Amino acid sequence: MAPVEATTKPWWQLTRTPAFGFVLGGLWLLLGVLRWAWLEPGGGWIAPTAATVFTLSGLAYLASSTAVVLRRRTPAAEPHD
Repeated sequence: MAPVEATTKPWWQLTRTPAFGFVLGGLWLLLGVLRWAWLEPGGGWIAPTAATVFTLSGLAYLASSTAVVLRRRTPAAEPHD
């Protein structure tokens, strides 16, 4: 079994840079909103499911990138004596 290496990237960080995460999040969110806009009544379950997945994916990328930006701006906690 291969040894598990420690990584500096948190498990919730979806992209390497926040800028790329904002781009991907915006694109997924745009696709989700467009999908919701063109839903046809009685069209089945696939279209609303796809719209939901696209929207949630966009929100996840945006939330992850926002968390990375906020984490970088927050000063590291100093150890107490």
